[in-house]
Amino acid sequence: MIGVPWAKESKQYAVLRSNALNFAASELAPMADDLENTVDSPLFWKAVEKAGEMGMLAALVPEQLGGEGVDLYSLCVALEESAVECAGFAAALLFHNAALVPLVYSDRKDLVEEFTGGKPLCTVATAGELALEEGRVRGSAPFVFNVLEGTVALLFAAAGDGRTAAYVKMGTEGVETRVDPYPLGWRVSNFATLEMKDARPVFVLDKSGKEALAATERTLYLGLAAIANGIVRKAFQKAYDYARQRYQAGKIIIEHQAMRLMLARMLCAMEEGRAVIRRACGSEELGPAIIAWRRAGANACQAAMDGVQIHGGYGYMRDYGMERLMRDAKYCQMFPRPEEEQLLRLLDMAESGS
Repeated sequence: MIGVPWAKESKQYAVLRSNALNFAASELAPMADDLENTVDSPLFWKAVEKAGEMGMLAALVPEQLGGEGVDLYSLCVALEESAVECAGFAAALLFHNAALVPLVYSDRKDLVEEFTGGKPLCTVATAGELALEEGRVRGSAPFVFNVLEGTVALLFAAAGDGRTAAYVKMGTEGVETRVDPYPLGWRVSNFATLEMKDARPVFVLDKSGKEALAATERTLYLGLAAIANGIVRKAFQKAYDYARQRYQAGKIIIEHQAMRLMLARMLCAMEEGRAVIRRACGSEELGPAIIAWRRAGANACQAAMDGVQIHGGYGYMRDYGMERLMRDAKYCQMFPRPEEEQLLRLLDMAESGS
């Protein structure tokens, strides 16, 4: 695999990246196709167990609360390497880790231990029409992943005096799920719409937890940006290898300038994505995280489309893996909220100076 010699990181992150790469190569790569077509399978939970042994299930949780206590960029490194082989698995890890962030701010070691004690994974729902009134949750939330019996979901709800959040558990009274049998991407994680009918929450984070909610959003945006960058890397890897062995019009296609330009754009996208993620991880502000998410998501979609084009008609066949990258890349642009909504929000933040 061709590398980018000028893309250097500190020894701490280089070691972490190497470990995460080995995990992805040994645990995810051999069964990526099987994970794509199964939900709640032994293969998935075997990989989750291994990820837990490496500290990926409580990465951002401080050591005093039973976690690894790594920084956000470290989590992004692990997610990017996982996404190179299976973006859906990386997304499952991201939503789980993001759901734990408010518990850290609330110093709830008991809940951290309960929610990371084994399967299922936790999840986050940021979109939908949800209300928290009189200690009950009402409304619906679409596009929710990791939804299995017993899953604990962090729900962002709109309240009259600002945003708040609550945790609810799947399978309890008032919580109904509608599973999508054939989602576009990230198929390894069970995808569903949640319906809340006077559901009793496990834990409520009130308006005083504004900082915790902002940190959760930063985790989601930057984690999705890292996953998108992993997709760019996989698209480049597949396209580059294919272009070096496919002949057309009497010569290998990597010698055609049009192909080389597409591959060069992917190289730029790889380094650009990592740079904006690293910069945004060094800021406590939400704006840089949104920008990193948007840039990396756009790069992933472009790289996947270019990769399909380099493969020609084969790019649309499941056997070559490019069509899966295209489907997964699009999901990186759809969460945690629609791109247009976040662009307007970004402008509002700039105008208000927040």
